[in-house]
Amino acid sequence: MTSQPLALNATKALSLLGQTVMVELRIEDDPESLWRCFHIVGLVAPVPGLVSEGHFLCFNALQEEQFPSEIYWCDICSLTTLHRRPLEGSDQLPPALGGLIRSGAALPARRNSSTVPANGSTGAAHP
Repeated sequence: MTSQPLALNATKALSLLGQTVMVELRIEDDPESLWRCFHIVGLVAPVPGLVSEGHFLCFNALQEEQFPSEIYWCDICSLTTLHRRPLEGSDQLPPALGGLIRSGAALPARRNSSTVPANGSTGAAHP
């Protein structure tokens, strides 16, 4: 499957600075694209005669790294911003991946009670 590179310019790239993103990368000589999660911490914009291709400076969001990696804009097929939400009942943001792993499904506190059957369903519709 071959996808076209994402059309990024310096203005769009600057709006992604500081964001956690899910990126689909197309690497030369590889028929499959790679999906990776990154924290964008910097960017290098193309400058005629100096820098031919723009790229992000990123840290892998799923493991600690000492130095950022370079992700060239021409290798990016798709990019999705991952939003972090405050922890319930507080104004504090969760750790970096807290917002990625939460399903949003509500589970009952007790099962096998008169109001909550063993399967966990309350019978109420949740939009």
